[in-house]
Amino acid sequence: MAKRNKLAAVLQADRAMRDELVRHQSRVFMLDLVTLALGRLGWGEKRFAQFDRMLTEVSDEYAKLIIEDSGDDEELVYAKACLDRELQRYVGKRFVPYDERYGIQTK
Repeated sequence: MAKRNKLAAVLQADRAMRDELVRHQSRVFMLDLVTLALGRLGWGEKRFAQFDRMLTEVSDEYAKLIIEDSGDDEELVYAKACLDRELQRYVGKRFVPYDERYGIQTK
């Protein structure tokens, strides 16, 4: 029985590592695409440096917000509302609510 539990733990750790690798590669690929799109819009090295700093700041801010919100609310209602509010401010009529963007079925 101990061998089975050890094997299960190893398989679970391997799966977690592969999942993290996929998340990392997906994020890097998306950043590559964003960089290409912004480059085609005329962005140069200086603006990319500003973008990099702002992306880190926004990522840290929303990661903290999600962690804090998840303690009280599994559905992240407050965090989603904050994200949606800011996105809508920037994209106007092109805005799509969080649950729609992420393909979440609402009750």
